[in-house]
Amino acid sequence: MKLLFITPPMGNWAPWGDRHLAVNSLHAQVAAFIREKKSADVSVLDCRALGLDDDQMLDAVKRQRPDAVFFGAMIAAAGGAATLNRFHAAMQKIKAIAPETVTIGGGLMYTAVPQKIMVDNPQLDFAIVGVFGDNEYAVWELLEELKKTAPDFNGIKGLAYRKNGAVVLTPARPVIANLDELPMPAYDLFPMDKYCGYSVIPNYNESVTSRGCEGACHFCYEWWLVDPRNPRDFTSHRTKGGKRIAEEMELLNKSYGVKALTFMDDDFNSDRQKMVDLVEALEEKKLDISWFMLSRAQNLIRDMDLVPRLRKVGLYQVLIGIDGGTDEEIAEARKGPMKVGVKELKELIQFLRKHDISTISTYLNGFWEDDEAKIRQRAKAVDEIDPDIVMIQVLNPIPGSPIYKAAVKNNIIEVDNLSLYDLEHSVMPTKHLTRQQLGELTGWAFQSFYSKPGRVERILNGYSSPYVKMKFLSFKNNAAKYEKGAAEDKVAI
Repeated sequence: MKLLFITPPMGNWAPWGDRHLAVNSLHAQVAAFIREKKSADVSVLDCRALGLDDDQMLDAVKRQRPDAVFFGAMIAAAGGAATLNRFHAAMQKIKAIAPETVTIGGGLMYTAVPQKIMVDNPQLDFAIVGVFGDNEYAVWELLEELKKTAPDFNGIKGLAYRKNGAVVLTPARPVIANLDELPMPAYDLFPMDKYCGYSVIPNYNESVTSRGCEGACHFCYEWWLVDPRNPRDFTSHRTKGGKRIAEEMELLNKSYGVKALTFMDDDFNSDRQKMVDLVEALEEKKLDISWFMLSRAQNLIRDMDLVPRLRKVGLYQVLIGIDGGTDEEIAEARKGPMKVGVKELKELIQFLRKHDISTISTYLNGFWEDDEAKIRQRAKAVDEIDPDIVMIQVLNPIPGSPIYKAAVKNNIIEVDNLSLYDLEHSVMPTKHLTRQQLGELTGWAFQSFYSKPGRVERILNGYSSPYVKMKFLSFKNNAAKYEKGAAEDKVAI
């Protein structure tokens, strides 16, 4: 049995430029697991990193002659749901030259709406319904069943497949409780020398060390990764231990020359003991690596005592979600206990800046009640909070999320083209604004933030890490393309 993991030719999230490339974390982890189980010979074809077009992709498939191909991702910043159209187009081309090849999809969207995806895409044979990337055991069991002369897929939990022309969805699969039981991601299968961050940072890569999120914000793209039959799995946050993460960082740094690493977990610093163990292990290893994490403000506040040590072991920047322009709006976004408001966010960012750690903040425009005044108030609050870089995204209603259910109920989604579900394009109006007005106001907010005197100078010269300046300049150079493409409904992925 040969299993080939494919990332097809496709574009990239516009704000990061044309050459933001990193290991597909879902592929790396599932491939390592299947190889450890000796269930199949595994290989990887990353067409984006290798610069291959569709014909070259098909030539590679012809040469390798895999029994099965796997498509999917678990990081929305790789292009969100827009990537699915690329996956399914590639599957269709592969079926045309090798119809016996089994096609498997997993990760974003496949978990949230597997039956609809299967109905819409007859070229897809199996969809893995694995919460937050828990694809390992289902893929393993599927491969073992495919080897049989009379396979029976009904006993595989977390699977969508066809039987007598109808799509069958098997019972939900429990989450993997201990992520440390998984093998080290199979980085050796990837073209590690080809990866680049934000089109400008060499020796770059990304990693995901946890699954689930305690926040469960009502708009979050992570609803793409949640089985709607058991939404509580969203808040079942599971993480690899700090020492294990340090070992992965050491492998990336010493074996593959990675100097700049991004942890793409939505909630990397959720667990206090994880962070303590990570700091201690990195202090011993003394790696030549700088790293950036996506984090939650309340956990950074909890771990303020660790911040100076984190900076010394390579943490140069953090991403913090703001999610609103008032304390009430911030609390509403999370639908749960949240004590961090505008004042606390401002104080946190000042504290991190004092310790030479830069900040990126994200927030969304496009909620149903948004009007011009709300968007301007949100921009004013972010200006007061004063992060170094701001990434303003436009709300895409994510299937499975509370926002999506309300949007469907009220029939307000105007764009059903999945290629535009990339967190850049407005796909629905608000109660008070058209999609075009929403885009124009978001563009104004970008310009307003970066026009403040001294802010750009601080980003360019205020931090010791060169990556802060490099990332900002890349984003600045791509901002016009980003805004123009979003306004014109131009497909980026």
